[in-house]
Amino acid sequence: MVAWEKNLYSLWSAQFIAMIGLSMVVPFLPLYLRELGVKGDEAVKVWSGLIFSAPFMVGAFLQPIWGVLGDRYGRKPMIVRAMLGLALANFLIGFARTAPQLLALRFFQGSLAGFVAPSLALMASHTPEKRMGQALGTLQTALVTGMIVGPLLGGFLTHLLGYRRIFFGTAISCLAGALIVWRMVEERFEAKKKKRPARLKENLSSVFHSPTLRAMILLFILVQLSLQIATPFMSLYVEHLKVPPDYVGLMTGLVFGITGVANALSAPVWGKRGDRLGYGKILSFSLLGMTLASLPQALVTNAYQLLVLRGVLGVFAAGVIPTVNTIVQRSTDEHRRGGIYGIFQSGLLVGNVFGPLLGGMLAAYLGLRMILLINGSIMGLAFVWLRKTRPPVPASGPAQVG
Repeated sequence: MVAWEKNLYSLWSAQFIAMIGLSMVVPFLPLYLRELGVKGDEAVKVWSGLIFSAPFMVGAFLQPIWGVLGDRYGRKPMIVRAMLGLALANFLIGFARTAPQLLALRFFQGSLAGFVAPSLALMASHTPEKRMGQALGTLQTALVTGMIVGPLLGGFLTHLLGYRRIFFGTAISCLAGALIVWRMVEERFEAKKKKRPARLKENLSSVFHSPTLRAMILLFILVQLSLQIATPFMSLYVEHLKVPPDYVGLMTGLVFGITGVANALSAPVWGKRGDRLGYGKILSFSLLGMTLASLPQALVTNAYQLLVLRGVLGVFAAGVIPTVNTIVQRSTDEHRRGGIYGIFQSGLLVGNVFGPLLGGMLAAYLGLRMILLINGSIMGLAFVWLRKTRPPVPASGPAQVG
C-alpha cells in the first residue's frame, strides 16, 4: 500500500470513529435539555438552537487560526489536538447538571475542535492530482458514515442507558481517533516547508480576491445554513408526526441514519464523476436535487415518508461538500492550503451557528413545518445564485459552472 492510501485509510478510520461519538449525541440534545430541567416546547426549541450553535460560534473564529498553525507546525498535530480536546469536552459534558452548564461546555468544545480542515489539507498534500476527487470524496464518507452509525447507536444506547452516559462514549471515541492518527498517519511535513506558511490576513485576502474561492465559501455558508435550520429539531419533528414516545429516539436515529447511508454510498461516485465530467456540473446538479428533496419534507404526514425524502437528500448532499473541497484544493497553493481550508471550515461553522439560532426562533413562532419550507427555499436560492453567477471552476471540468 502506497503512503497516500495508508493515510487515507487511517484518517478515514479516525474520523469515522470520532464522528460516531460526536453524532451519537446531537439528535438527542433537545430531549436531554428536558432532562436538565428545561420546561415548555418553546423554551426547548430556543435552548436547542443555542446548545447546537455554541461550539460553532467559537469554532468559526478559531478555525482559520488552527489552519495557519497547521501550515506552520504540521496538520497531523492539529488533528490529534482537536480530537483530544473533543474527548475532554464531552467527558465534562457528561457531568452537566443544568442547561447553562451544558451551554458553557459546548462553547468549550468549540474552542478545541477542528479536525476536518487539517485532515483535508494533509490528504490533499499527499495525494496524486488524478486521484484527488476520489480521495477527498472517500474521506468525506468517513464523516457521513459516522453520522449514520452515531445516531443509530445513540438511539439504541439512550433507550438502554439514558442520555447522560452516551457523552462518555463520545469521549472514548474521540480519544480512539486521536490514537489512530498519532500512530498510523505519516506526514512528510518538513519536506513541504519550502515556503513561508501564509498568515491569516494573507489567506483571507486570497479567498476574497479569488472569484472561485469567494463563490465557494458563500455556497458553503448557504448550504450549511439551510441544512442546520432544520437538523437540530428533527427529533421534535419526528415526535410531531405521532411516533409513539418509546420509539421517538429510535426513529430519530433512523431519520439521521438514512441520510448518512445515502450520503456515504454516493460520495465516492460523485467524486469520480467530478474528476471525469467537471466539478461545476456536479455541483449544480447536486444543489438542484437537494432542493427538490428538501421542500416536500414540510408536507409529510408520517415518519416513513420523511425517511424516504431524507434518503434522497443524502444522495444529492454527497455531491456538494466533497466537490467544493476539490475545487478549493485545485484553486489553492499547497503552502497555504491548511489555512484556506480553515477559513472554509469557518464558513461551514457560520452556517452551523446561524442555522440553529434562526431555526429555533422560527420554530418557536412559526412551527416546525415552516422551517422545513425555509430549508428547501434557501437551497433553491443557492442553486439559482450559482447558475446565474457561474464562478470559474478549475480543471478537470469546464471553465464555468453548469
